[in-house]
Amino acid sequence: MPRKPDPTRKPAILEQVVDHFVQTKIEDVTVRGLGRVLGTSAYPVVYHFGSREALIDSVVEHLAASRSATPLDPGADADALADHLVAAFGGLDDPHRALAARLTFELGSVESLDGRDRQRRAHRCHVAAIRAWCRAHGADPVLAERAAQHTVMAARGAQWGALVDRAHADADAALRRIAHDLAAGTAGADRAR
Repeated sequence: MPRKPDPTRKPAILEQVVDHFVQTKIEDVTVRGLGRVLGTSAYPVVYHFGSREALIDSVVEHLAASRSATPLDPGADADALADHLVAAFGGLDDPHRALAARLTFELGSVESLDGRDRQRRAHRCHVAAIRAWCRAHGADPVLAERAAQHTVMAARGAQWGALVDRAHADADAALRRIAHDLAAGTAGADRAR
């Protein structure tokens, strides 16, 4: 009978798996392959995480927890909005931040097929935060919703562009422009009242 793996190894395994994911596509990840990366069999991976899907979920949770995501204060100024967008969608020069963004896209594209909605919920939370900011800055409910949806989609586009073409895309600069464009549009709506 094999000996049970040391439960204190789970965080170390998770860190090694995160480092492996930086260079590996999700579809190429197998439990057996991860065992080889860890220098062991697949047993510790299965013991600690249960399945490949649970392991990937753990990686996503670990990466999300490592980000210091401060909520957006609806009354904050345009610079704070820009900082919020950069914190939520930027910083892709950090390999772990880039991995988190890549996994968000990879998992989000298949989640609806298997009944999960983690990425959809995260998207709705981003939209709600931006909507609240727009409302606090004078936008009517319809304009605030439309602007929030547009802003989050534009931020995702900037993020994706930086992942696809790092040499020619600066996500942080694009995110700051998106925030300042939103602030200028919201200020225009406020003056029209």
